[in-house]
Amino acid sequence: MKHFLVILGLTALVWLGVSMSENDEYPMRVRVEMTGYDTVRYAVLQADTALDLQVRMSGFNAMLHSLHHHVPNVKVQLSDGQEAVAVHSIDEQLRASILGAKQVSSEKDTLRILLAERSHRDYHPRIDRVNFSFVEQYGLYGEPVVTPSTVVLYGPEEVLASIPELHAVPTELYNIKSTGTFRIPLEPVWEQYVDVHPSCKEVEVYLPVEPYVEKVYNVPITVENADSTVDLRLYPQQAKVRVWVAQRDLAHEPEFTVSINYREVLAHEGRVAPHLSQFPSYVRLRNVEPQEVQCVVIK
Repeated sequence: MKHFLVILGLTALVWLGVSMSENDEYPMRVRVEMTGYDTVRYAVLQADTALDLQVRMSGFNAMLHSLHHHVPNVKVQLSDGQEAVAVHSIDEQLRASILGAKQVSSEKDTLRILLAERSHRDYHPRIDRVNFSFVEQYGLYGEPVVTPSTVVLYGPEEVLASIPELHAVPTELYNIKSTGTFRIPLEPVWEQYVDVHPSCKEVEVYLPVEPYVEKVYNVPITVENADSTVDLRLYPQQAKVRVWVAQRDLAHEPEFTVSINYREVLAHEGRVAPHLSQFPSYVRLRNVEPQEVQCVVIK
């Protein structure tokens, strides 16, 4: 009797091994994750997140999946504007995600996602809270260039209407003496609201920098709106205009206009402050001397 039970047990084990090694179809559910679309620009209204399959595999592999309670996950890559994917086109991914899978099939032929474009608003990022400090006799040559020049916020329309502008984070940049590009974060105002997303979170600021030298120019003082029936005497007749000029522009002959207004002469008894009304964009003004001009009117 004992030998009979041993033989019976061995026979049952052999039968179980043979039957478990045979391939058969087993039901299985796979998680589906749609990727590749612009999550900032679009909101998901509806999407297929699971797929029921019939998987051909051995009994051993089916048992392992059952014991581990593991739900395979498949990421489905979408192209721009795509909202549907044929299930047969991801067969290889599905098989690769399931241990021991020989073949997969599904009654569902298409996976779908429904996207809705969020409301958006364009902003020109401001850098007025960034302080650029240059090494002595170096300075900005031209204007800073901010890239990107436009930042887009996506979100509910009524929320975007309450955000008037975007600023770069207040930053101190010291000892600048050469042309360069600086990466500066934007103030994350969007974090104060639900479901508001930026097209980018930082900007690049390109600074054209040149060495400068100080120059002084003697410029005749003119009188605006002068009365042609009287003679005018100015003391002094010239002003000293002190400027910084970029070394690359030293060969240029800059044109300046320093003037006083005749109406101010009459209103202030002949003593007025001169003002620089014209100067080239490539120079940086330091000061104008004298601070006061005396104008004598001779009738």
